[in-house]
Amino acid sequence: MKILKSILLGLSVMASSITADAQDPNFHIYLCYGQSNMEGNALVENIDKQNIPDRFKMMPAVNYNNPQRHMGEWYEAMPPLCREYTGLTPADWFGRTMVENLPEDIKIGVINVAVGGAPIEDLDKDLDPATLASKAEWYKNYMLQYDNSPYNRLLECAKKAKEDGVIKGILLHQGESNNCQEAWCGKVKKVYDDLLADLGLEPNSIPLLVGETVRSEMGGYCGGHNTVIAKLPKTIPTAKVVSSANLEQKGDGLHFTAHAYRVLGCRYAAAMLETMGITDPKVSYSEEIPEVPHPDPAEGDFIFDLNTFNPTIWEKGTFDVGTGVFVGGQYGFGGWEFNPAIDLSGYKYLVAELNQPEENGLELRVFDTASYWEEPYSAKFGGGVIVISELDGMMKNLPSGITPLNTSEVYRVGFWCYGNSPIHIKHVFATNNNPYESVNALQSDKTNAEVYNLQGIKVASSIAEVSASGIYISDGKKIKKP
Repeated sequence: MKILKSILLGLSVMASSITADAQDPNFHIYLCYGQSNMEGNALVENIDKQNIPDRFKMMPAVNYNNPQRHMGEWYEAMPPLCREYTGLTPADWFGRTMVENLPEDIKIGVINVAVGGAPIEDLDKDLDPATLASKAEWYKNYMLQYDNSPYNRLLECAKKAKEDGVIKGILLHQGESNNCQEAWCGKVKKVYDDLLADLGLEPNSIPLLVGETVRSEMGGYCGGHNTVIAKLPKTIPTAKVVSSANLEQKGDGLHFTAHAYRVLGCRYAAAMLETMGITDPKVSYSEEIPEVPHPDPAEGDFIFDLNTFNPTIWEKGTFDVGTGVFVGGQYGFGGWEFNPAIDLSGYKYLVAELNQPEENGLELRVFDTASYWEEPYSAKFGGGVIVISELDGMMKNLPSGITPLNTSEVYRVGFWCYGNSPIHIKHVFATNNNPYESVNALQSDKTNAEVYNLQGIKVASSIAEVSASGIYISDGKKIKKP
């Protein structure tokens, strides 16, 4: 009997040893949670698919068909990281920057569970699925992918991930659907406390990083919520606020651009690294806003013909086809109407460009309803000359909540303005070509122009003489030297 007990004890010790060895203390895991800005609302670009570190991994919380991924398994952190057909998220460049600043034996893993339009109540452990019955169909479809409980799905995957590594922190981006609600901090604390308890972690034992919404000065509709987010560290001592200062939005007042998501992800990493004592991290992605592109329509694009431009869709306006000058009536709208509706869902971008900067409150508006009085998608020009909108991801800010625009049924596209001032329209078109690719290309036809750094100091007589990679000024243009 004693021999049998010794054998059983030995097997038990061996099993414990195997379990302990399976958990790698150098595999740092981060849980990413929230609504659409954590889900990813900007198109993934080539830069996001290149040079992904081998030490950066992702665990999908749902199954993917393309690329084929299975829930609960580790993969290369190639976007999209949340779900199939989602976009770029702060988690992408968070992971890259973490790897860049940590020893070579450290791996980073992320698990991203996020639902566009989700209020904090729907991310709670105690969500009653019956409350989803009154929600929009698109929202119910998102929730269904997590079996109507994003919390339980995140917990399920986090428990599995704990077998492989150590959970080091939580990244949250949420608040637009709870805009300016003072009770939000307490509800976030409940989610945070429940997660730690259900994962067997000590209370307040890991950092909670919370990103700001698009700021009001950048055109954010929910910028006021940042005053609520700022109070969170008083409720949760381990919470740190990640600034969205100077980060541009994609035109809908809710979501960041791809460039802004990259910068925001780097800022999340800087905040996390600071908790590790790394206060001056290396950040290879520049916060400088990329040069504004000026794309032209190409074969296969859907071009909105200026010859059919209607300046009097709302209020009486005028339009000169030869010059492209539209003068709207007061609070007027001019553009194109379609009956039956047209389908733009096969295109990625909608480009509207002017020949001169506007100072007339100009907005690009897109309607997916026949009625002019239904809320459209809108994007402000903000004194600039171009709006580039991603068709897959256009949102309408309705009183009932944030709702995707149905780009397969577009009834109206055009310009809203205060009126009585000229608007110089260059062109409007839908395209699948990335308008930003040209600004990343080296301008080889300017090789003989003098080259200056961003501080205005001359560094070379031509771009060919520049050896260090970076961004320079030559012939009045920004040039990216690879």
